[in-house]
Amino acid sequence: MALSLKNKVPRMTQVMARLMSSHAEPIYYHDQRELAGNRELVGHGKSGMYTYYDGSEMPFPAIRFRPEDAASKALREKEKGDWKKLTIEEKKALYRHSFCQTFAEFRAPDPEWKLVLGYSMIGIAAAWALYLSFSAIIPEHPYRKFFDAHEVRVAAVQRTLDNGIWREVGFGPDYDVETRTFKK
Repeated sequence: MALSLKNKVPRMTQVMARLMSSHAEPIYYHDQRELAGNRELVGHGKSGMYTYYDGSEMPFPAIRFRPEDAASKALREKEKGDWKKLTIEEKKALYRHSFCQTFAEFRAPDPEWKLVLGYSMIGIAAAWALYLSFSAIIPEHPYRKFFDAHEVRVAAVQRTLDNGIWREVGFGPDYDVETRTFKK
């Protein structure tokens, strides 16, 4: 039989108080530690998540870059001793176990601009080739020579002046409408 209201209310108040509390831990759909696998947890990380992130604003990620194995465990034990006994290769291996990139590597400029420039040039060349091919295939408009003639253009300007559009165009007081010439 279902619980009575008298038994449900205290449970609901406890749950609501925990959810509304500012000290309640965030609710995730999965445990973040499971996502880290067998990599060592070494810090808080970005946004308190157990993820790996290379960046100068958060130089110490929450987990190590590589998972623990026998070689890294042996190096870790050797690391606890005198560092002068470690070779350069061992020091680099220790660093690469914890981090993916050095500061110089992740601050280096990205060569992506070359790819963007190359694809842009290919696009411009393709558009130009299409224009040239269509201009070679499609004939000129039959009235093109007529509209480009000097007499036709002069007549079009005269027609705009006769219709009174000259006031808006800006000829204004310099043009004499009766004699159809510009004043000197």
